[in-house]
Amino acid sequence: MSDVLVLTFLKAFDYVSNRFVSDDIFERNQKALFIDLESVNFNDHLDELREFSRLVSRLNLVIVGLLERPSPPTVSSSLFSGFDLVITCSQDHRIAVTVNDLDNAIRDLSSEVEKNPYAAIILAQLLRQEAFNDVSKGLILESLTYAMLQSGDEFKSWLSERGELSQPPDEVPVVESHRIGNTLSIFLNRPNRANAFSSTMRDALYETLQTAISDKTIESISLRGNGSSFCSGGELAEFGSVSSPPDGHLVRLARSPSMSVHQLCTRMTAYLHGTCAGAGIEIPAFASKVIVDETVSIFLPEVSMGLIPGAGGTVSIPRRIGRHKTLYLALSGKSIGPEIAFQWGLVDDVISPE
Repeated sequence: MSDVLVLTFLKAFDYVSNRFVSDDIFERNQKALFIDLESVNFNDHLDELREFSRLVSRLNLVIVGLLERPSPPTVSSSLFSGFDLVITCSQDHRIAVTVNDLDNAIRDLSSEVEKNPYAAIILAQLLRQEAFNDVSKGLILESLTYAMLQSGDEFKSWLSERGELSQPPDEVPVVESHRIGNTLSIFLNRPNRANAFSSTMRDALYETLQTAISDKTIESISLRGNGSSFCSGGELAEFGSVSSPPDGHLVRLARSPSMSVHQLCTRMTAYLHGTCAGAGIEIPAFASKVIVDETVSIFLPEVSMGLIPGAGGTVSIPRRIGRHKTLYLALSGKSIGPEIAFQWGLVDDVISPE
């Protein structure tokens, strides 16, 4: 395989079974562990796979499993719980992410983890907790983790490289809504900024959604974005503007469009097009139905900024596609189009552009 160190499963099992493994990881400054699962007879090593999951649950590593072929259909997906993500060359796998070339994928993932190890490892640890099974708990843990990383060196380095950015004032309402009968249509409305998700947009969307929550006569809600993209993610000019991460945490919980969409999910359909980055996929993924057109491009840029998805993405996305694929999206930073998004279950339907 690649020039990145890859262990067989049994060697990896011996390694993590060492009671001094945490010290060894620290001394080696190790960030990731890549494990070749191809030689494993899963049915012969059920106990080791379960014990492996227990042993690695607290380790400060991103743990990546490698498969060239599908695992036998009789093998339970729970046996992969010890891996933060699994990649494969196979076109048919329940959990693993299909890549064109394992060696290149290993090198790319290793490189991305090395660039921002705190964000990468901490995101992997957060997703391991599977707090996304409880939306309220998941959003709290996500926001606490995000606040911690806002004070970290990786985010500060990204801010320094970004430099100062200006944010032109909004001259029109940043969220529009129209009601016809029992149907409410909501539009993100910063088309000149690709609907970048600013604090003003967050507050306006939250207030609009709260109105819908309190009005039970609204039976159907659609969420769209004006212009060429649904939402290009957080407003870059506002990153780093929160002087107190604890204050930012409390505001995120108090005025959460993500929780509001979750509360309205059975009544809501999100229609996505163009760029859907960060918040542009994290928030609409809470809707019960997500429809995209053929122009859609979905990606999670936050780890490359020294952060984690902070608009609900560590909850909404794994609830749709599982934590392994979620971590791959976040670590790789790669964009996926409508076909892959539909195959994974991140979206529910693909239509032609209007």
